[in-house]
Amino acid sequence: MIFLIGVYFLFFGLPWKSLALKKQFEVYLEDKYQIDFQLGKMDFDFIHRTYLSYAHPANDPTLIFYVGQDIESKEIQDLYPYEVNKRNAGRK
Repeated sequence: MIFLIGVYFLFFGLPWKSLALKKQFEVYLEDKYQIDFQLGKMDFDFIHRTYLSYAHPANDPTLIFYVGQDIESKEIQDLYPYEVNKRNAGRK
């Protein structure tokens, strides 16, 4: 049983860490851009041992972008400016 739990944590990460990082991602985005965001389901990249999600501004659910940990430094990064610029340029 302990082996199965270990395998689960190896491939899906720690559930309590996922919840804590989801809150950190949300605070990071709201502090950086000064608008409210909603995050989707948290995912775990078991190869790089990092957590990630997709988010969107609370007032625009069609503008979905990546937010997650850098694979080397584990710092939070996002692609919100890239998606805004892409939308403004008319690309899909």
